[in-house]
Order: sequence, then C-alpha cells, then structure tokens
Amino acid sequence: MKTALIGLTLFCSCSAFSADWKPEWENLKRHKAVPQWFADAKLGVYFHWGVYSVPAWGTEWYPRWMYVPDRPDNLWGGDVYEYHRRTYGADVHYHDYIDKWTGENFNAAEWVDMFENMGAKFIGSIAEHHDGVSLWDSQTNEWNSVKMGPGIDVVKAIADETYKRNLKFMATFHHGFHMMFYPKIKGKWPRPNYDDYYYDEVDVPQDPKYAKLYGNMSYDDANDLWLGKLNEVIEAHCPDYIWMDFGQRYVKESHRKQFLANYFNKADEVGKEVVVNTKGDFFPTELAVVNVERATMQDITPEVWITDFILGSSWCFNREKRTAIKPAEAIRVLADVVSKNGVMLLSAGPMADGTIPEEQVKAMEGIGAWMKLYGEAIYGTRPFHMFGHGPTVLKRDEKDAWNEYGKIKDGIWDLMEDDIRYTTKGKTVYAIQLGWPGKNREILLEGFKDPVLRMRVKSVSVLGSRQRIKWKKSSKGLRVRSPKEKPAEADSALVYKIELR
Repeated sequence: MKTALIGLTLFCSCSAFSADWKPEWENLKRHKAVPQWFADAKLGVYFHWGVYSVPAWGTEWYPRWMYVPDRPDNLWGGDVYEYHRRTYGADVHYHDYIDKWTGENFNAAEWVDMFENMGAKFIGSIAEHHDGVSLWDSQTNEWNSVKMGPGIDVVKAIADETYKRNLKFMATFHHGFHMMFYPKIKGKWPRPNYDDYYYDEVDVPQDPKYAKLYGNMSYDDANDLWLGKLNEVIEAHCPDYIWMDFGQRYVKESHRKQFLANYFNKADEVGKEVVVNTKGDFFPTELAVVNVERATMQDITPEVWITDFILGSSWCFNREKRTAIKPAEAIRVLADVVSKNGVMLLSAGPMADGTIPEEQVKAMEGIGAWMKLYGEAIYGTRPFHMFGHGPTVLKRDEKDAWNEYGKIKDGIWDLMEDDIRYTTKGKTVYAIQLGWPGKNREILLEGFKDPVLRMRVKSVSVLGSRQRIKWKKSSKGLRVRSPKEKPAEADSALVYKIELR
C-alpha cells in the first residue's frame, strides 16, 4: 500500500498542479488568508452525514466509542460501548452499518435550496469525518459513498448544485484524526505524541481488508493516505474553502505544507481565491483563518475568524434528541460574531436515508426569514469602532479544553433585547438590538457617544418599519425610540439603520 500511496501523492503534487507555490512556510505565508468574498459572506452551512448516521445515537464519534470499554460514564461517549452491545451485539462492527446508510431521500438540489434560503453564502459538504469513509468517488480509498452505502458522490452533487447558484463551495475534512480514531493494539501502529486507547487486545477488526477504514497502517502510510484524499478533491472540485478539523495537528508537517502548495497552485490555475482554516496551530495564521468551535470572541479581532455551530442537538443526527437551534438565538449569536469580525458556520445532521430532520428544516426557515428581511445588516459589513454593549456577560470557560485564541462560550445563549451589536457598511451603521424591546421604548446607542467618536448622524430608521424614528444625539450616545408596531421577525433582533453625513 505504501508504494501506491506515495505514487499518488507524487503524481498529484507534481503533475496535476503548477509549481508557483512551494511546500515551504515562508513561500506559503504569501497566501492571502481572507479574500473579500469570505469577509463578506458572514454565514455558511454544511452537514455531518455518514455511516454514523445509522446508529444515530450519541454523536458522530459513535464509531470510536463503540470500541472503547473503559470510557468513564460521566464523559461524553462513555455510555456508547454498553449501548452498542446491548442494542446490536458485540459481533456487529462499524462496517456492518454501511449497507444501512441508504440515502434514498438524498436530493442535492433540495438540500442546497434549503441552505441558500437560510441565507448561507457558502455551502459545504463533509468530505470525510474521523471514521475513514470518504463521501466522493475516491480512487485512493475504497471505503467511500459511491462504492458502498448510498452509491452517491455526495461532494460532487453538493458542489455542482452550489456552483449552479453562483455560491461558494466548501469541503470539510476531519480526517487528520482518522489515524488514531479507532483503538489500537499496544506496540502496533504507533502514532507520535498520541497514546490514548492502546490496549493489549481490541475489538476493532484487524483483517487487512479493513486497514484503510480502521486506520490499521503505519504512520507514514496514514499520512500519505491523508494527502492523497485531499488531492483528489482539490483536482476534481478545487473548493473555495477547505475547512479542517483539529486532527490535522497530528499530520506530518511536510504533508501539511504539501497540501497547501497543491491547493494554492490549483486555485491559481482555475482563478480562485481560496480559504483554509486552522483549528489550533497546524497552519500559520498568516495564511489561514482561525476557527473556534461553538464560541465567540471577547472583542473585535484584527483578522476575520470563523466559528461553527450545530443546527440539531448533535453534529450528526441523534434519534434520541430531536431538538434544534432556536432561530432567534442563532440570529443573536450571528450578530455578535459578525460584530467582532467573525463568520458563522452552521452544520445540519441528516438522517441515514438522506432526510433532513423536520426540526432542523424549521430552524433554517426561521433563520432565513430574518436574513431575507435584514441581511443588509450582516452581509458585506465590517466591525464598528466597538462591537456593542449590554448587560449580558460573555466570558471564557476556563475548564474548556479547547480555549485557543481566547474564545468565549459562557453567556452566548443568554443574549437578549438589552444587548446591542454594531456593524457598518460605508457611511451606514447598523445597530442590531438582540430582541424586541417593546414599542416606543427609548434606547441609548452608546457607540455614538462623544468624545470617543464624533459622528454626524443624517438619519435613523428601523428596517422593516415605515414609522419615522425619533432620535437625538448627545454626549452619552444616540438616543432612539423603538417603533410603535413590531416589524416582522423582530423578536429575534431589531435593526436600526443609522446614515452618517
């Protein structure tokens, strides 16, 4: 296997791509991390769909935890081992679920319509999660959605429909962690800087025919497989954005650099400005956008960043928890993220048959209803001199294991009508009130206080309202009054549009 993988890697890095970009950090750092289209987009969406959607219990980490007997019950995934044996039996392995991942209700056009109507300006397909199953017609990995399961090239189907709508396409790769995702036998298939879940014996199938699925291969082969998969999707689709999960930190530096060189060269060849992110420090921030998971930042950042949230109760479909994000809360978090120079990414969790759960559909419809009316306060905007103000305290969770870049989680779901967030576009300032304050209520917009910033206000209006808005500028800020009649969707957020002279 090693010879074949190396051959593919060399072919993709030498033949299919030009050579302006080299696998050297100083060369790669010339890449513009944030093209204008990405800074303008503000909202994207993709999905977690795969073999793990069959058990649909717990999370998309089910394929790992079903093989871990000593995961403490008080930790997430700690109950999967016993649940799997109680429900399916110890002889049922992860690959046995593949035939039940049927996808008969998958319809790329309907999915992309739904995502576009939600207001997403870039739309993605998961390409591969940690489990080792590729969602495209891979020649590198026989464990893929075309040769098995639904028989669909999911990445191509979503890419084609997205490009038809002149939207940006994203492919998400979580496969850097695949090489250590499944438990390993002690002393076999060692991984540098990682020794969790190594046992004298494991339940994970050891037959060589399952090697690529369960990651039973050398570290060198695993790295070559990682790069070979990426090269296939780059060559076939050259996504506008390749989103990457945390596990790429375990990949060899040489391979990470080669991936970037291949991607940037292909982008130049087809005339695209492309984006990659770093979730941790596996890529330098000079060339990659910072990603923080389900979080915001404390203040406005000098560079654009991105955060990702789930539409359902889990990243993948969870049959036991049929809940979804509340549209009002999603809009408020989006306003907070954008006010701090961020971009928001949402993830749906379809069922194994390709049905997007009704509760997630309704959530997307609710988000889209607000975005259709008030999207001008979000799309194409930039931060004001301050992100906002209000009584809700947002703070770091010091116990959070993923505290890179000062991200904040505590308090983000508590944002409410007394909180204000600002965005700007040219000579327009948008003051987004995170909920309906009630009719004819006086609101102080502290972002206009003197002498912090002297601005001459030309007019004030409320999006979605025909009422003339009363306002008065003072040293403490701009005093405005909410309209007498509540605009449509204002329970989520109310938008004051302030035109400057």
